[in-house]
Amino acid sequence: MPSSYAQRLGAIAETIFQVECLERDFEPHLPVTPMPWDLIIHCPAGDIKVQVKSTGVKQPQGFYNIITSSGHTKKERMTDEVDIVACYASPIDTWWIIPREVFNGKTIKLYDEQSTRSRYKKYQENWSPFYE
Repeated sequence: MPSSYAQRLGAIAETIFQVECLERDFEPHLPVTPMPWDLIIHCPAGDIKVQVKSTGVKQPQGFYNIITSSGHTKKERMTDEVDIVACYASPIDTWWIIPREVFNGKTIKLYDEQSTRSRYKKYQENWSPFYE
């Protein structure tokens, strides 16, 4: 069965994330069986379980919306086993590296410009969790 457009975009984001990791001398590892995370990254901070999420559309309100839930009905919450959620906004080629414990909802609103509404601004292109 052919993959959906969203699955293809997700695969592209995961591949771009792996390249970003390799350029930083981290070692990305794909699970060989289905897991709640997309990659384990071996880096100076240790082994980190990463879930990669992406979006290709900026909302009219000025943010990129990342849905963290999964499954066909989008009711299943992201597992607590994930350490980092790596969020990618493809139109601006920008990453947000967000620790799992920072959010508890089903969506993340990412603003690419300075904004008082930008809860996640400090995580934009901030790869420090992989070095700590």
